[in-house]
Amino acid sequence: MPRVTAAHEQGVRNRIVAASLRVFGERGFHGATMQDVVRESGLSVGAIYTHFRGKDELFMAACDLASGRGLGELAARVATGRTTAEKLAIAVGFFFDAAEGDDVANLPGNAEFLVQAWAQADAEPAAREMLVRRREQLVLAGSMLLEEGIARGELPRWIDATAIARAYTALLDGMLLARAEQGAGWRRADAERQAREILALVIAAAARPDRPDVGEVAPRPYSLLEPGVSRERGAAS
Repeated sequence: MPRVTAAHEQGVRNRIVAASLRVFGERGFHGATMQDVVRESGLSVGAIYTHFRGKDELFMAACDLASGRGLGELAARVATGRTTAEKLAIAVGFFFDAAEGDDVANLPGNAEFLVQAWAQADAEPAAREMLVRRREQLVLAGSMLLEEGIARGELPRWIDATAIARAYTALLDGMLLARAEQGAGWRRADAERQAREILALVIAAAARPDRPDVGEVAPRPYSLLEPGVSRERGAAS
């Protein structure tokens, strides 16, 4: 009887997690079943339960895959960039690569799974934990690229690298929500071009020696249920 190698076992596990990522992305945590994963993976029920005890474990494995498995690949790709602008553009391209997956190899991206996780974050602590961990990893990576640009003199010292990285990560994630809204009408090339336009604004800031004056705007309570009516903060309702 041929010996089962560790590489084979890891390959089977990866196949199961990839199938679960697709299933959870399509059906959500509550709508997905183990039988769905069995069908999607093409493996037997026994093969699934050999590696995972149930749906909760599968979901956590999918969360781990969505939250940080690509950071090593991101670092390798970014290292090929010569300037801060190139490195940031490479990082944006990788974000969309990870969202889309590989259709030729039938490997899913993380976009659908993330949208489902956002929808379930209030009800599923594991989903919220994964999303927070993923965001902090992306913000850290972005901050490091921007700090490197500052150290190299390619970006001004007055910028808040962490704030920019956090805001830009939110912008990219917003494009995944737009992808879900637009369905077949969504075009990656358009989204990536728009993301690069914001990068161009950040890089252009390097030509300015001091911070532009962008004043704070005080909150004014407003409700769509009372159009045309707003209250100054502290005023009686």
